[in-house]
Amino acid sequence: MSPSHRTVAASPPRVLLVSSTLDDDGGVPVCVGQLAEGLAGIGVPVGITGQHAGPLGAVIAGAGRRSGVTLDPVSAPWHPQGQWQAARRVRRVVEATAAAARAEGRSLVVHLHGVWVAPVLAAAAAAVDAGATLVVSPHGMLRQEALRKSPWRKRAVWEGWLRRALVAADTLHVTSPLEGEELAALLPGCRPVLVPLGIVPPADAPRGRVPGAPRRAGYLGRILPIKNLDILIQAWKIARPDGWQLAIDGPGPAEMTAALEELAERLGVGADVAIGGAVPMDRLGEHFAGLDLFVLPSRSEAFALTVGEALASGVPAVVTTAAPWGDVERQACGWSVAPTAAGLAAALTQATSLPEAELAAMGRRGRAWVRADYAWSEVARRHLRELYDIRGEARPASARA
Repeated sequence: MSPSHRTVAASPPRVLLVSSTLDDDGGVPVCVGQLAEGLAGIGVPVGITGQHAGPLGAVIAGAGRRSGVTLDPVSAPWHPQGQWQAARRVRRVVEATAAAARAEGRSLVVHLHGVWVAPVLAAAAAAVDAGATLVVSPHGMLRQEALRKSPWRKRAVWEGWLRRALVAADTLHVTSPLEGEELAALLPGCRPVLVPLGIVPPADAPRGRVPGAPRRAGYLGRILPIKNLDILIQAWKIARPDGWQLAIDGPGPAEMTAALEELAERLGVGADVAIGGAVPMDRLGEHFAGLDLFVLPSRSEAFALTVGEALASGVPAVVTTAAPWGDVERQACGWSVAPTAAGLAAALTQATSLPEAELAAMGRRGRAWVRADYAWSEVARRHLRELYDIRGEARPASARA
């Protein structure tokens, strides 16, 4: 890693956030939209670009509508030709933003979110050519577990483009200590910077349960193998808490949902496990209000926004040590355990045996902690100080590491 250095201007830099997708309300576009609003709220001129094939995600669209964030979305299909078309257009957005920053007398930060798609790689090259500060947030996409998916394709992208982009970056941003360790092992010599993401608390909704209805533990997120949901169902079978149900909600392939349903039936817990679909952003508060306990069973996580959203909604959490939420134990608002059936079952048994009032008190502690320490206004300031503030001589345009 050979970071370049820049003189910090008196005014804040212009920031361009490049998202690996603008398509939906999954983790990366949600983070990008919320970070953009956080930066705009502290006076930083900020824009968003990236590729989408369908309607813009609600969080991205809302950032433009509510906070005056400049949106330059590129509509193109996700096949290879569409990605390369989008890459050329994203490069032009970077070049135009660099020209605007120069006209304003500002420095430019190009902050990439995600790593594997052609528009992001094109933005990296354009940022280096323009002499901009280049920041890369892999969002867990370079974790060992993630690299096992489509390994041959990823190896080709790594050798052809990605490694060079990471070496050229001024800052590599991670959101957990383990992500930083794995990135340093993958790219010897780099020094990743750890800054958490912020949390936007979902809208409050009245809590309550029909008398006699079961209490509910729930997972919310993408239904993918890395999320370890089969192990969660096995753990539920071991714990088998009386008077409780387990809800698994989120988008995912139909065959995976069917496999989880079949597993629950085969283990004899089908009546106690409900598997649903995605939850819209504007229904998150209502969703979390219906839970007594949140569960994240993942084998690998870069950050896990849903844990923070659940805690901010007053729901205590069981998380695995694969996620950077071990402080739930120090804050007395949850459990952090190994991502195994035995580890999850032990935590579920303990959590579901607690009186309702004690779980609720844990939820209140989690709510106060996350709302105080993970506000986007403070996290955006940390981005400015710790990720974007590169001091020293400016890198000349077209210089490459």
